[in-house]
Amino acid sequence: MGNTAIEQKNNKYLVMNRLVYPETINERELDIIIGRKVGGLLPVATETSKKSVMVKSTFENMTPLKSYFSGNVSKKMFLDIIIQLVAIVKDCEKNLMNVNNLMLDWEYIFLTPRTKTVQCFFWPVFNNQSDQDLAGFFKEIPFRVVFSKQDDHDYITDYLQYFNSQTIFSINSFEKMILELMGKGMDNKAHRQFVPPLKQEQVKRCSKCGNVCEESAKFCIVCGTPIQVNMMERETAKPSDYPGISQRYVEGTTVLNADFDEKSSFPYLIREKTQERIDVNKSTFRIGKDKRSCDYSVIDNNAVSRNHASIISKDGRYFIIDHHSTNSTYVDGRIIAVQTEVEIFSGTKLRLANESFVFYL
Repeated sequence: MGNTAIEQKNNKYLVMNRLVYPETINERELDIIIGRKVGGLLPVATETSKKSVMVKSTFENMTPLKSYFSGNVSKKMFLDIIIQLVAIVKDCEKNLMNVNNLMLDWEYIFLTPRTKTVQCFFWPVFNNQSDQDLAGFFKEIPFRVVFSKQDDHDYITDYLQYFNSQTIFSINSFEKMILELMGKGMDNKAHRQFVPPLKQEQVKRCSKCGNVCEESAKFCIVCGTPIQVNMMERETAKPSDYPGISQRYVEGTTVLNADFDEKSSFPYLIREKTQERIDVNKSTFRIGKDKRSCDYSVIDNNAVSRNHASIISKDGRYFIIDHHSTNSTYVDGRIIAVQTEVEIFSGTKLRLANESFVFYL
């Protein structure tokens, strides 16, 4: 993911990511971040010179996750952070963003001290040269934390046991486990939670790049655009205040993820090279080079076989099978045996020869 550096002066941060070949800016993802269509992502702006392309983020009055977890960490502190990170990952998936571009590094994850709201970096690039290991990131966090002696630590055992019991990581099943540890559970993929009132606050935000500026600022320090004051008055929190969670109100209770669950849609693939969305709309969905026999044809890559692989659905579960392809099929970087069904989950990375896809539910 390029060359990333961070500079701090007092309570102000500047984070820079210099792209490396063959990385290029993904304008669609950049527009999503600038438009704040996904909660929990720090604002970014691009800077192009003759020698390089750089993505920058400037912000202030926030605390790195590493510092927040430097003292004794309670069960509530720990699980509240984890569930927010899960929500950000899911919101990126929902908006068809490449989760591999999300920078999950506890030195580059920040919190607002007052609200404990998590903010992450998402670098909007094609051909990301760094691999993102979601399972490895979440599994490693407890080993970096000193947990409070006041809590029963059985929840940490259950947390780590989840990774030992899963052959392939699924963000949905991981979310379910976290909610169970929080004592909330899930009801038809929607869970209820108290939404606290927020006080009126005055915010200066750049209309072009989304950067939050100082109260006295007249121009954005990231892109130079003149900025205006927006009064944000909220008696109750809005969907954008909780990253990755859509809401509707039922008899005074906020039901999260409700509108998303009410939509009927097919599982789908995102082809990483083109960011094309491919609906997996058949019980046996065949992928390959042959236009006549395949449901999706990869016509611009000779490394893919004529009938390379199929995605199969069985009782709400999904599997991929390789049809004796020349250059093999990979699931999360591991080659699979031919004519053997391998279960896949939302967020699973698939590679047919050298053609990469991500599968989503």
